Amino acid sequence: MAVALLPRLKPIGVDTALARSLQTGVTTSTTLSVLSEYSDVLSFAPSGGYKAGATAIEIGRELKAIAVRAGFPAATSQSAKAEFDQEAAVYLAQISELQSGEALRNDVWAFLTTVIAPELVSWRFPGESRNRFIGGNRNTFQRLWIRGTGLDRGNDHPDRWGLVKALPEDAMVQIFERSAIASSRRLTTAIAEGWMGASIKTGKGTMESIMRKAIKILRIRNEIIDLSYLSDDHLEMTIAKVFESAMPVASR
Repeated sequence: MAVALLPRLKPIGVDTALARSLQTGVTTSTTLSVLSEYSDVLSFAPSGGYKAGATAIEIGRELKAIAVRAGFPAATSQSAKAEFDQEAAVYLAQISELQSGEALRNDVWAFLTTVIAPELVSWRFPGESRNRFIGGNRNTFQRLWIRGTGLDRGNDHPDRWGLVKALPEDAMVQIFERSAIASSRRLTTAIAEGWMGASIKTGKGTMESIMRKAIKILRIRNEIIDLSYLSDDHLEMTIAKVFESAMPVASR
């Protein structure tokens, strides 16, 4: 099956595009004309598939539709933005064109955020730095794709996207901005399941401090032994014990 090659935007292209948006205003691109407008700063892989500029446009169109359902552009509450994050993460994780190596490229995500849907970035993170546009784990859409794919329980699970919709922002950051943890889907899912179990025992109101303590312990243990190589049962038991040790004594 041929690979869909998505448009790419290098860091210098991000700066160029952001400078243009300051002059013309930040708007979401909905037509293929954007490819010619930014032809001087974008690129595609030279071989290995077919150019999928139309796919990038469609992704931007659907992301805007998700944002509108969450209240964009009028709603600025954290609950509205959390709803967008959850629904967009589920959507991005299921796009077939993002299930290849293209989705691992920072410059692909830089194009989607900076050229295709900068309006959504400015709404989701008003006043934030270029890190929300440039590729990486803080990129507005790339972080959601990472979360969606990292917390996918699988087609056969009755609540496939339950982890994506249950974990709050702080818990997501604790998991996915730690590269040693985020690099293993087994580990990210297991920790999220551990968070779910602990939150049932203690209530979500106390979970921020518990999660931070648990992640510190798990990061240290992961340096001693690669937790992702443990059996499913052993990994689940290890993480459950770590969360229990991070709880206040009265909650254990």
